[in-house]
Parts: sequence; C-alpha cells; structure tokens
Amino acid sequence: MLAPNWIELLVLVGTVGVPAAVVVYLALRMFVWSRAKSKSLEHIRNHALWTGIIAWAFSSLAGAGRAGIYDPDRFQPDPWATIPWFSLLAPVVAVIAVHAIGQSTWPAPQSPKRVASLEFRGVRDYIEPALGWTVAGIFTLTAAVVGVLYFVPGFISSNSVILGEYGQSIQTHQGRGPGYVLASALSVALVFLAIGTFLVMRLIASRRSLEALSPDQNKTLRTIGMNRLLRVVATMASGIGAIAGNYLFQPEPLPGGEPWVNALAVVNGAVLIAMLVWKPPFLDATTDDAGYRALLLPTSGNEAALGDGPAAAKFSNSAPAALLPAAAVGAGAGYLLKDVTGGLGIVALAAAFSVLACLALEFVLRRNYAAPGTARSPLRIPLPWPLCAAFGVAAAGLVLGLINAWHVAASVGPNSWDGMDEPQAMFWVPTVAAAVLLAVGLLAARFVLARPGLTDAAPRLDRALRRRSLFRIARTVTGGWYAMLGLLLIMIPVAPDPNPLAPRFESVIFGALCLVIAALVACYPVRAFTPADFVEAPKAGAGLGK
Repeated sequence: MLAPNWIELLVLVGTVGVPAAVVVYLALRMFVWSRAKSKSLEHIRNHALWTGIIAWAFSSLAGAGRAGIYDPDRFQPDPWATIPWFSLLAPVVAVIAVHAIGQSTWPAPQSPKRVASLEFRGVRDYIEPALGWTVAGIFTLTAAVVGVLYFVPGFISSNSVILGEYGQSIQTHQGRGPGYVLASALSVALVFLAIGTFLVMRLIASRRSLEALSPDQNKTLRTIGMNRLLRVVATMASGIGAIAGNYLFQPEPLPGGEPWVNALAVVNGAVLIAMLVWKPPFLDATTDDAGYRALLLPTSGNEAALGDGPAAAKFSNSAPAALLPAAAVGAGAGYLLKDVTGGLGIVALAAAFSVLACLALEFVLRRNYAAPGTARSPLRIPLPWPLCAAFGVAAAGLVLGLINAWHVAASVGPNSWDGMDEPQAMFWVPTVAAAVLLAVGLLAARFVLARPGLTDAAPRLDRALRRRSLFRIARTVTGGWYAMLGLLLIMIPVAPDPNPLAPRFESVIFGALCLVIAALVACYPVRAFTPADFVEAPKAGAGLGK
C-alpha cells in the first residue's frame, strides 16, 4: 500500500467533515436554538455553551492512540497501514466545523435599520493572554515532538520464549513503523488543526455583532468563543503529542522487557484537566432588578430586604456541590457490589444517589423557605420537550435491550457480562436497576410537585425553582438509562443474522453512542435565572381605588 496522496486525503476530510457538520447542525437546530427566544440572553448563553459541549464530544483522539504501532501478529506489514486516518483526522475536522457553524449561526438582526460600529476588531483583542500563551506553548511542544519523529527508526515485532516455573511461554513484543510515516500523519493533523483554529478565530473577531447585546456584552461573547475554541484545540494538540509519545516510548523487542510509561500521555491528562477547569468569562445581564443583582453579586447588607428569593436561588445554584459527591458515593457503593451487579450497578447507584441528593436539597428548600399551606401555582410546562423525547427514546431502547438480554440469557449466547455468574442475572439485574432508578426519580418528582410555595418570594421564582429541580431529576434518570443501555449493548451484543448479506447491527458502536448521549444529557445545563423570575406578580385589586 502506497502513502495516500493529497487527493485521497482531501476526499477523506470531505467524507468525514460533511456528515459531522450536518449532524452538529441538526443537533443545534433541534435541541438548542429557538426562533421565539433568539434574542434572549439565556438563548445566547446556551448557544455558546452547547457549541463548546458538542465540540468537546467530537474531540477525542483515542482511536488513533496506537498509530504507527505494528500488531503483534504482523511482523512485516506496510508501515502506512498502521495509520488510522479516519480516527486521526475526523475529530480535527469535526471540532473546527462545530465552532465554525456555531459562530456562523448566531441570531440574524431583525431591525430594519442596520446598527454598525466603526471599530477595528483584531483576533488578539479577544484572547486571554494567559490562555493564549498556554495554547501556543502546547502547539510548539507538540510540533517539536512530531519533528523528532522524522528521525526515529522503527523495528518489527518479535517473539521470545520465557522459561517459567510451569514451563515455557511465548512473549510477543510489539514493533513500530518508520518514524517519518507517523510524523507525516501527525503533521497533517496538526497543520489542519492550526489552520482551522486560526480561521475560526478570524471568524469570531469579524462576525457581525448581535443587536440584542451591548458593545461590552458583544466583546465578552467573542472572548467566550475564543476561550472555548482554544481550550478544546489545546487538548487535541496535546493528544497528538501523546500519540507521538506512545510511539517514542515504545520499548524495543528485547527479552524480559521492563514496564514503560508514556510521559507525554501524562502531560496530555494534565492539559485536559487544566482546560476543563479553565472557565470562560461570564456573559452578564444589564438589569436594574435588585433581586437578580443580589443573586449574581457578592452578598450585601440589604439582601434581607429582598425577601427569600435571592437566598433560595443561590441555594439552588449550589446543587452541584451536593450532586457530585452523592454520585461518587453511589458509584463507590456500586463498585462494592460489582460481583453481583457488574458495571450496571455502578451507573445505577450513582444516578440513584444523585436523585436522592436532589430530593434532600428540595427537603431543605421546603424547610427553610416554605411553609405548609402556602399556595403554589401550577406548572404548565414542567419539562422541556427535548428532554421528554430523550427519555422516551431511552425507555424504548432499554426495553429492546432487556428483551435481547433475555434471549441471550436463555440461549447462553456470546456475552461479556461482568456481574453475577448466573445467565438470568444479565436480564433481571438491569431490569431491577432501571426500575429502582425510575422509582426513586418518581418519588423525588412527586415531592417537588407537592412542595408548598415559597413564603417570601415571587411566584415566578417558585415555579422556576420547581422546574429546575424536576429538570435535574429527569436529566439524571434519562442519562442513567442511556448509560445502562450503552453497557447492555456492549456487554450483551445482539446476535448477528446468520445471513451474511443481511445488514449487521453493530452493538458496540451503538452502545458507545448511548454512553456519549448519556454524558451529554448529564451535562445538559439547567435553565439559568432571569430578571423576570424575581419580579413580583401583580396582586389582585392592585392599583384600584378604595
């Protein structure tokens, strides 16, 4: 097999990029954007947030981690066959496409008059200096490592006989192709990433300002776009360096080889953590509402005069501080039961403990800010329709997955079930886990709906707090079901059709897709508070004469 020419690479990039762009566009159009609320600050925040989340979902280079490494059973293969071009270039193209689409699809101006400002907008005006220099250093380090690869020789795989206490065994040593092969592939990916990043940065700086935002807000929004773009490309650049490190630190096939560590993979992990916790600026609202400002600004002395609204809203915003430890405790409990429930128990108990944490938070909210007998206004739309649709799809898929598990258990078909050593366990364990998670979710939702109204807060805020609690509960149950469905498809695959011409259902691929959807659902943000939530509803008879 000869090295791929530039036409083949162009076809590959187009084949990967176009479907990825279409999928991203449909996801944004169906689940994120809304024509009716295109000018609202909440919509603009969600647009920016989900552009970043979807880009992170496409950014993994794990599929190319063994690029340049020979398989143990192939001693003299073509070195270019060791390059997984799709796994290497597809994430680069997808991430750039996501950010380009996100910047090109902001709400169009609706005013008949065009409002323009005569100002020069350069790319550097919207880059945070610390983040910019960090990303430049990561790209430079990766480029230097890739440059070293051009001069590194390769070696073929080999076998060695090891004499042990119970006889002899054969140890296989992996080989690697010539360094210039992997260096050429990584150079293509790194150059594509650098050029695409620069073009998107130019797009962020030059795109039209949003008419619903002030000049300062538009500048902050551009800085947020730069921040999210640079953070994700920094992790991808360090990932390319980690792939090169896996090649460089690969030991030569000597008898009794010692363990080795890919130091650049450790650096990649550190970069990933740093970029995840590196927060973008906050797109603040320009409002004179005292309750809303009390929520966003530090505690002031006159906050007590605003009632319980700001305090209850701050308490709701602090929910992640309780949900994450609860999920960790549930995952630990599931790990202790892994001999019975397997990986499903870890997922189910983590989700169930998170729902119980939501229930506990709602109990504290009721005890501190509500009183029995206080009227509560009904919720017309408790949950957004995309989350309800996602729950319905998860329920249907889980039912089909359980039916397949029942047939596999009855026929003792091929599976990788890691729970109780009993064929029927692969059916009743996920069934009980899904039912328990649903029961806990229904119990928590019933408590939220039955909670009395807040005694000293606006009715709109009470409804907003109730919707946020219901959203967290439904989000956790839905994400947990998707995760369980993904594990079911991976551990208990669908039996292939005996007809070789029939289309095959790739259970592992669909299972991995369900796990990605579970992660996206779990990260789906709750609705942020708006100034309207803190406005007191007009009372009956207000403004009438005596």
